[in-house]
Amino acid sequence: MERVPRGCAGRLDDGDAESIAARAILDRLQALEPLCARNTEADDFEPGSPLARLDERFAASHSVSSLLQQSLAAAMDNLQALRRLLFAEEPGGSGCYRLYTNAPYSLVRTVIECAATVLWALLPEHGRERARRSLVLIAREVFNAASFWDTYLEEFHPGQHAGARDYFDGLRRSVNESAQAMGLPPIFSRKADGNWGYATKNRTQTAILKDLRSAGDVPAELVYVWQFCSGYSHGLEWASANGGSYPDPFSGPGREQAPAGSMEQLRRMCDAAFDLVPRAWAIYDMRRRAWPLL
Repeated sequence: MERVPRGCAGRLDDGDAESIAARAILDRLQALEPLCARNTEADDFEPGSPLARLDERFAASHSVSSLLQQSLAAAMDNLQALRRLLFAEEPGGSGCYRLYTNAPYSLVRTVIECAATVLWALLPEHGRERARRSLVLIAREVFNAASFWDTYLEEFHPGQHAGARDYFDGLRRSVNESAQAMGLPPIFSRKADGNWGYATKNRTQTAILKDLRSAGDVPAELVYVWQFCSGYSHGLEWASANGGSYPDPFSGPGREQAPAGSMEQLRRMCDAAFDLVPRAWAIYDMRRRAWPLL
């Protein structure tokens, strides 16, 4: 059998720096296998639990638990795609690794976004703040869905457009009613031209990551890891040319500069993303339980 098959960059047991970095990524992916195998459709939400109360509170707009389950499912799906992209595994735990310049960073970025969204929504201890953040996520879902379906149906399926417009108008009103009940300003408002405006705090991924950082819930460098992965996934030179035109932003004392596009550089990004995953699942499981008062 060919030692390093075509399309692979090296073996996991070669012992060089790139093989060691690749092995470290695979080890962490294997450790996350039990979480990747979970099916949230079978999860129950105990009556009176924080997630059950959020679903009841916003029943007219959207299920909070389903939004967060979708985030977890997307994170796990991207983890599994990353494993299959990078590794040609063999029985016995050995195998080879593949080296791609940009594609893995798109997957890592999505893992960061999805896991961070769950943490941001559910970590606050105060129920009111969890409700406010949940309403932000619902509003973001409504805004993005309406932006797509409303304009798409108007252009390509005009016969269905009126029904979709009325449906999303109803969702917007439900979100505003929920905001009013919480003493918050309206999230959606009619503009002079009749279109809907959308303004709310923390609606972007950058804002969510910065919020988590400010609270000390994630490492300070996570937002930069996410931005770096975004640069790679969009093919931007400032990220992919680091070490050439730009310095490696994640080198420093005790950490040598990793060559651009190397497995060692990818390993550092993966570590930051993978650390979020068990925490996201843990807080999700905690918030679907009704803990007795002691």
